[in-house]
Amino acid sequence: MQQAVDTMWHEYKQYNSNAFRQQLILRYSGLVKYVVRKMIKNFPQAIEEGDLHQIGILGLCEAIERFDPAYGIKFETYAIPRIKGSIIDELRKLDWVPRSLRAKLNNIREKAVEMDQKFSGNYTEAEMANGLGIEVSDLHNWKKDVNAVNVYSLDKPIDDSNKQNLYDVIEDFDYVSANDKIEDDEMKRILLKAIKKLPEKTRLAITLYYYEKLTFKEIGKILSVSESRISQIHSETMSRLRKEITKMTYA
Repeated sequence: MQQAVDTMWHEYKQYNSNAFRQQLILRYSGLVKYVVRKMIKNFPQAIEEGDLHQIGILGLCEAIERFDPAYGIKFETYAIPRIKGSIIDELRKLDWVPRSLRAKLNNIREKAVEMDQKFSGNYTEAEMANGLGIEVSDLHNWKKDVNAVNVYSLDKPIDDSNKQNLYDVIEDFDYVSANDKIEDDEMKRILLKAIKKLPEKTRLAITLYYYEKLTFKEIGKILSVSESRISQIHSETMSRLRKEITKMTYA
């Protein structure tokens, strides 16, 4: 059985085979059910299990795409935090404005409509604040909070000339030069080779911290050890990896 699974991974990673990718999704789909059933208990009844399952499948697909058997850890251990994270991230996107801020936004909109009708659009901030039952300074703070979550189009002109849009003047921090990419790929190769020499539990801790962005506390729960122990493992491993990388780099 394990040999068949290893074959699936090899064929998918070696040849990017869509057929084997589908087989891997089917094989590990039970992980999604496991995560959803544990998480659904903590969510409102309005959230349906089927919706979470669909989101979780996307997380599973991403985990399959990013997983490298060379990590030296079980795929299940790697995938479960990613599936859980994808569900949490998607739920946040569905209602990413905090409830208190949404209430402020609705109050301002409703009061603005009322004031427009009452004063034909000719009213002061003091009158608006009075209508909301707050101070003018509070109204300013409300507007700042609301503006902080507004979404702006990058196609919007930055001035009346219409010659430049926002995307023309925003720096692309994701741009990577060809030379930097080659150096980065080489460093990743060296780092992966060094990580493969680590004990299994240490490899898993480092993978969860740097690849999955989990905290020491979260990793400790997964590995059933204390947070301080994970911190110790991290410090010792970083020192060890630096020595290994130095050896490989100048070998």
